[in-house]
Amino acid sequence: MIKILCEEYSQAVCWLYNKFSAELADCDVMVTKDTDSAKQYIKQSIGSNALIVIGNVGQNCTLFADTFDLAMFYDRFAERNIKEYCKLTQTALPAQHIMDKLCVAPESFIHYACTYCCQCACYGEYAKTHIYMLADNLQECTAVFANYIQKDLLKNTSSEQRYTFKVFGLSQRDLQLRLDKLNKFVSRKCETIDLDSKVVLSFPPKCAKSVVNGALDEFRSLMGDCIYAEQDKTLAQIVVEQMSQSGATVSFAESITGGKIASAVVDVPGASAVLREGIVCYTVQSKCARLGINPHFVDEFGVVSQQVAQEMAVGLRKNGSDIALSITGYAGPTSENGLPVGLCFIGIATQKSVKIFKNIFSGARNEIREQAKNWALFLLLKTLPDITAASNRT
Repeated sequence: MIKILCEEYSQAVCWLYNKFSAELADCDVMVTKDTDSAKQYIKQSIGSNALIVIGNVGQNCTLFADTFDLAMFYDRFAERNIKEYCKLTQTALPAQHIMDKLCVAPESFIHYACTYCCQCACYGEYAKTHIYMLADNLQECTAVFANYIQKDLLKNTSSEQRYTFKVFGLSQRDLQLRLDKLNKFVSRKCETIDLDSKVVLSFPPKCAKSVVNGALDEFRSLMGDCIYAEQDKTLAQIVVEQMSQSGATVSFAESITGGKIASAVVDVPGASAVLREGIVCYTVQSKCARLGINPHFVDEFGVVSQQVAQEMAVGLRKNGSDIALSITGYAGPTSENGLPVGLCFIGIATQKSVKIFKNIFSGARNEIREQAKNWALFLLLKTLPDITAASNRT
């Protein structure tokens, strides 16, 4: 685990967090301006792989030393580098009382040469934990990461055998429970956003092929139909790829998602080969006018219902696409007729059949909409084999 302590979630902090995430390194960020909270976080971070403190380097060095009652020293190397930086950039040299704060470090720590600001990053180890003090400067953080942090913390990951899977429909807790059943020697990392998960399984460089294949087969068995890709691609990317291969086209009639499904597909290059049209029919009047639904039918069953989702899909498919997908639901914060917030119906109409799917999502309004969008794309992906089989028979 890599711990990051900062006073604000700045560009530098965001960049570092995203960089570690891209390298599949577990990372935790603590944002606080309270000295006592910062000291507590520093204490809790000892024993982890690394602690990175971003902000005023001299001030944070003093904070770290105070936390563990360490001695401080004045580093002439840092002084020379700051003077050289100011000379090269033709900037004024900080006053001596400021230099006194910029050039101090806890005992046994060292300073790195500065490149983009007049604060030298500081590095040391404490109780086997790597400690980095970085200036809150994006360019400086980028340089220190490339020259030091990446080599120190991520040097052993490049030779690992890695396998990436995309899984949909499981909460982070459910996914973790299944992953816990894997052999303990398999390193696993997962990230779940709106029911869409990326799972990376890693094996030691010299792990036997039979052992790797056995673990991968076990993972596939544990996840079952929830796996939609064995590569790092989105639901929309896989949908476009598979529909392009089959030659099928799709249309969307969206209410709760407000165009999110069509937009996700359009984001993928090559979408024009598969997407025929997308309609945001948000009101009852729009559903009736654009999809030919009888208003009395809506009054009878309710705008968020299995029956209306079916009529939306059937009406949409009359426009000529191979697959018509409709979606209606309550994103919140309120609903009607005592129905729960998060209730959602999806209709998928093909030449052979119309299927309706019901789900109840949880979370804030836009979280529900994102989950509904992802669910729709996942169901569409699961429908494609039937379309391909039907076309092959004809």
